[in-house]
Amino acid sequence: MSDTNTGKLGSSIPANNQKIIEIYNKIRSSQLVVNTEYQRKLVWKKPHKIKFIDTILNNYPFPEVYFSQGNIDPDSLVLVDEIVDGQQRLMTIKDYIECTDVFSPDGSLSIPRFNELDPDTKKSFLNYEISVRYLKNVTLEQVREIFQRINKTDYSLNVTEKLNAQYGYSEFICFAKQMIGEDIDVEGLTYIMSQADKDFFVNFFLGQDGQQSIFSDSDISRMQALQYIMTLVATICHEEYFSRNTKTNEFIKVYNDYFPQAEETCSKMRHAIDFIQSMEIARISRWYNKASLFSLIVELADTDLGKINAGSFSGILNNLEKRALYTELGISDNSTKPLTSAELEFFNLSREAVNEKLSREKRGEFIRGLISMANIE
Repeated sequence: MSDTNTGKLGSSIPANNQKIIEIYNKIRSSQLVVNTEYQRKLVWKKPHKIKFIDTILNNYPFPEVYFSQGNIDPDSLVLVDEIVDGQQRLMTIKDYIECTDVFSPDGSLSIPRFNELDPDTKKSFLNYEISVRYLKNVTLEQVREIFQRINKTDYSLNVTEKLNAQYGYSEFICFAKQMIGEDIDVEGLTYIMSQADKDFFVNFFLGQDGQQSIFSDSDISRMQALQYIMTLVATICHEEYFSRNTKTNEFIKVYNDYFPQAEETCSKMRHAIDFIQSMEIARISRWYNKASLFSLIVELADTDLGKINAGSFSGILNNLEKRALYTELGISDNSTKPLTSAELEFFNLSREAVNEKLSREKRGEFIRGLISMANIE
């Protein structure tokens, strides 16, 4: 946003310290509230919250929070301030002190509950000082602008990295992370993949015994590998192709707390990949490029694999690849037919990795046609 829309602040905003006990009492007495007009909903999960409280218990610092001057309650004659940034941290502190939410007596914790702390540790926790910037004499537009600026993820991050920064413990994201061997804290997860399944997917997607990985080092470091897996999972769950990452991003948010299709999707993907590996297709084949492999896994995941002759299907794929290579190299061979227009379109769409809905649908339709040719009747 431009400063011309909100106006320059009259001066910089100094930081002051407030004790947890002071802030907690303001929240409890409704003297400090969340302005829902510009705040996002709470997305922290159990591991986030436990690690955050552990930070305080060990007296480590955490980023400052922002309050703004609110309005006077005409009934209580009390000034009600608003939380501009830091609601997840402050609500987690409130829940911890009150032993509610993930800190309730019902579940297991890797840290002691507040009511289990000895008196000195309780005092230390309540006296912990939080750095607070208090916004005075600012307009609502300026408050929104400040919130946007302090929550603006680094512009160099791609979409997946930004979503991971906000929803890193989403059940959906964690499901996909397990397939590519990313180190995650499984505490609080509702679905933890078996070690056998983890090893299976990691070996397939990242390569084993010198086999080529599906992903480049850059794909992995910039989370493009994670994005690929999430889009693959979302497509199988949605049972319909979609453009780019639209449905994927929706799944990340909808399945933040629970991913009900995890076990079924894991099974479908494992069976599809098992089938692909059973065929005599070289790892360096174009059928292992990301776009073609995506279409193969999606289509095979919802196919009765018992009705497909693996040998026949691999023969169809290998023959088609040979014809594609001959066409590209301009090799004329009376025993090898040139590619049809539909086959040419498929390979062009796969090579360019076009991710619009129509392109994905065309690739899927083409693969379904090849599968039908290998059906056992």
